[in-house]
Amino acid sequence: MKKESPKRASLADMKVDAKELCLARLRSVPREKRDAVADAILALADPEWWERRQKGSEVFLLILESRKAATMKIIQDATKEA
Repeated sequence: MKKESPKRASLADMKVDAKELCLARLRSVPREKRDAVADAILALADPEWWERRQKGSEVFLLILESRKAATMKIIQDATKEA
């Protein structure tokens, strides 16, 4: 008997989930810049990451692990301009 796999979230749902998680971690960034910073960070993801992961939060954590230097630069640039 084949096990049913858990329902996979749509790409849009995954991106919303990832963005919410990202926004929650951007407390050091001024409020008016958080959306743009979150979008820039999520843009660092390889397109295949969205296909291979089941949750947006997994993609966000993968971005933090794999693109740490770029992520930190984005955040630093947003905070120093404030």
